[in-house]
Amino acid sequence: MAKDPDDDALSWGTETDPTHVDSPVGTAAAHGAEEAELDMSSALLVTLGVFGGIFLLYIVGWIVAVQRSTPPTGTIFNGVMYQLGEVLAIASPAAWFVGVLVVTRDRRSSVRVLWLLLGVILLAPWSFILALGAK
Repeated sequence: MAKDPDDDALSWGTETDPTHVDSPVGTAAAHGAEEAELDMSSALLVTLGVFGGIFLLYIVGWIVAVQRSTPPTGTIFNGVMYQLGEVLAIASPAAWFVGVLVVTRDRRSSVRVLWLLLGVILLAPWSFILALGAK
């Protein structure tokens, strides 16, 4: 009986085959362990989504607070610097969120969550929050 050519195409060869290459067993296992450490858990993804939503609300809060404020009168320099501060205040929550994700990429997830929590405290639109409490 003739040998089927499809059987040769589907075989990996033997150790006596000159094209057969063995890979080290430890390398594949170590590579799999590194991937497992870098994967995010479902809880961390939900937490990052919650923080992302909070920072988006902060952006909206800063936009409302900027629209309610009155620019200072005086020199052109004062007006330009005030507008620059407004732009930076609006962009700061998004910049903090992206910056924390980039900088803490190789750190533990608890470090990432602590930095995001610090951003939630520091970047709150206090002028908007205090104006709501005064009414």
